[in-house]
This record gives sequence, C-alpha cells and structure tokens, in this order.
Amino acid sequence: MGRAPSPSPPPIVSQRSGRRIRMPARFADFLPGSATHLAHMPPSTRQQRGHDVITDQHADQHAPRMPSPVQSEHDAPPLFIPFETEPNAAGLYRVYPTRPSILPIENTLESVTDAPTLAGGDRVPDSSRITEGLSSKVIEQDDLYAAFSNPTSGLLMAYHYSGTGQHDANSFSHTRESKNIDAYLEKKSNPFHQEYGWRQSAVKIRLPKEGEKWDAESEAPELEIPGVHHRSITDIIESVFQDDVATTFNMTPYREFWKSPDGRDIEVFSEAYSSPEMVETYAEINNLPREEGDDLERTIASLMFWSDATHLANFGDASLWPFYLYFGNQSKYIRGKPTASACHHVAYIPTLPEDLQDQYRAIFGEPCTSQVYTHCKRELMQAIWALLLDEKFMHAYEYGIVIKCGDGITRRVFPRFFTYSADYPEK
Repeated sequence: MGRAPSPSPPPIVSQRSGRRIRMPARFADFLPGSATHLAHMPPSTRQQRGHDVITDQHADQHAPRMPSPVQSEHDAPPLFIPFETEPNAAGLYRVYPTRPSILPIENTLESVTDAPTLAGGDRVPDSSRITEGLSSKVIEQDDLYAAFSNPTSGLLMAYHYSGTGQHDANSFSHTRESKNIDAYLEKKSNPFHQEYGWRQSAVKIRLPKEGEKWDAESEAPELEIPGVHHRSITDIIESVFQDDVATTFNMTPYREFWKSPDGRDIEVFSEAYSSPEMVETYAEINNLPREEGDDLERTIASLMFWSDATHLANFGDASLWPFYLYFGNQSKYIRGKPTASACHHVAYIPTLPEDLQDQYRAIFGEPCTSQVYTHCKRELMQAIWALLLDEKFMHAYEYGIVIKCGDGITRRVFPRFFTYSADYPEK
C-alpha cells in the first residue's frame, strides 16, 4: 500500500503586502492520531449483522440504512473480517477487527486545543450534562445567596463552613440559616435536584469491635451514613451516547501500527480505544449470545473512573470527595481539554458522622480506635460502590443498553471498566 501524501500547510496572509504566503511543509503541525480515510476499503458482503457499511467518507451519516439479514440465536457469532487502513503521513495505520460503521470526527489541532491562535476549524461538541435543564441553567448574581436571608448571612455561613470556626454577629442565627439551606436544597434551583439526575441516599456499614466475633456479619451492629449524592451510571451512559459528542467516539476499537522506513510494522500504544484490551473486550461482547431478531451493532462504553479527596480552598479544611467518570471511547486529546466537558460527576462521598465516637461508645461501651475509624472509611467506599452498581447497571453490563447514538445509528452498548485511578481508602 502506498503512503498518504503529507497534509498541505494552510496559507498565511502577510500583514505587510497582503500576499498569501504558504508555510513550508517542515513547519506544518500534525496530530499523530489523525485518522486516515477508509474510502479505499471495498464493501464486504460478510459484514457483522447490523453493521453499516461506509460507502463514502462524506456520505450522510444520518441517512436511513438497510439492516443485515437477521440470523437465529443458534447461529455462530458474527464472522469478523479485519480491515487495514493505509499509512498516513506519519506512517501510522490501523487494523480494525471489522469494518467500522462510522468514523468519529477527526481530531485536529483546532479541536483539541483552546489556543486563540488556533481559532477556527471543526469544534468538538460539548458533552452532555444529563439533562437540558441543567446545561441551560444560568446562575445569576442574585442566585449566589438565594438560600439565605441576606448576602451577609450567606458570607457568614460560608465562613462558618470553611473550617475556621463559628463567629457571632448581630442578628445572625446559625440555626435559622441552617434551616434555610435545608429548604433551599429541596428547590429545583439546586443542581443536585432529582430532576437533574441526582439522588440522595443513605448507606449502612457494619461496625467491628476488637476481640469480639459474631456468627455472621449480618449480626454486627450497623452504622447508617446519610447524605450520599449520586447519579445512575447507566443514565450517564445513555445521555452521553445519545448526545452529539458521541460523533467523536470510536465505536469500533483497533490496533495501530507504525510502518517504519525499513518496512517493519511496530505496534503503537496511544489511546484507550487502540489498546489490545479494548479489542479483546470488543470480541468478547460480540461473542455473547444474541436473542432472536437482535441484529444491532454492539459496542463498548469504556468507563474510566477516578476518585480522590479534593480540597476546595487554600485555607480551612473544606473538601469534597467526588467520583467522576471519563469515557475511553473519546480521544485523550479531547478528554484533557477542560472546555470539552468530558468529565462526568457520578457521586460525592460524605465523611463519617461527627458523632461516630458517641455512637460507637453507646453500642460497645468504649471509644472507637483509629484502626476502627480507618476500617469504617474503607467500608463506606465499598458501600457506595454497591449503591452505584445497582440492578440496572448489572443488567446493562450483562445484556447491554439499546441506544440510538448521536450519529443516528442504534447500537447495543455494553459498559465495561477499563481504568480506575484511586487512592488508599478506595483500595
């Protein structure tokens, strides 16, 4: 196969003469992950059932497509015929397990950066934020202290919760303002409101006691921890894959290689969707049994979780402990771009109750040790994961979620965990 020609650098207009000057090719910027066209691939009659064939790189992606003939549930798994692209200007080429139904929007320097000198070009669609109501909510100046009696009370409450201690002021009532906050959290203007996909739950953990055993774990005393704000992982997956941002997702993983000048083929590891694990998982979900009449294309929702305690200011001890999620289907260049909104908050982990010592003493008649406190923090993390991995998610993990994606193609999406970056308590 021949090598694709190098991209032509864009012309520059001279400020002095107004003449169009073409930049020398050696100064042209090039993004190594840029896709190569698949138009040279001939259509195959042995495609996976339900996959759409790319007849033209610039064809209408939302045009109606004819599904493949339906096979019975007793048929063998779909036969994949690998497709190989031609090397691009950097000598990189891809090997897909089967012909992809669609190509994502190609990454350009303009789309993966926010530099003002690179204005123009294709822009990456903003990521979904679960509901239109939340993404379109504009916080006005008057909303900053809407939960309080007046701005002064709001500032005092912020000062109180910063960890610097309580301070007295004329006409200030901490009890009254606390009730105002509780009332405010019940209103729809709260971003954690259920209308925006957030739920508030309580979890229970078992309390241990050194030197004492129970016949079963269920017999140990329980500690209830309220105030767990969380969202459904499956709801996030559905919202994101239905959004226009899905046009930047790689629905079909691939292996990437470099054609060296001496003719060697060297595998390149760059993106999550070009990893061997992603290709193996893609084959695994496509080998799962199909119900009769199910001819949908199958793809992976590559889940990349992170969690860590986060300090909110350089003073005091105010902090949050969030769970947040990225999708490995999206390029790392876009995930690392703050304005791409590629980060999806899943849950906020509460701290252990302030009266844990009192509750522990009331149950066991002795104070809680530091070892028990550490154990409870780990158990709290496990309890929240059990809350997130609910029955709806487990069903989706086994059978997939049928979603009409942002590119107009209906797929069966299987969530799979690929990375989890965590700290000591999570381990």
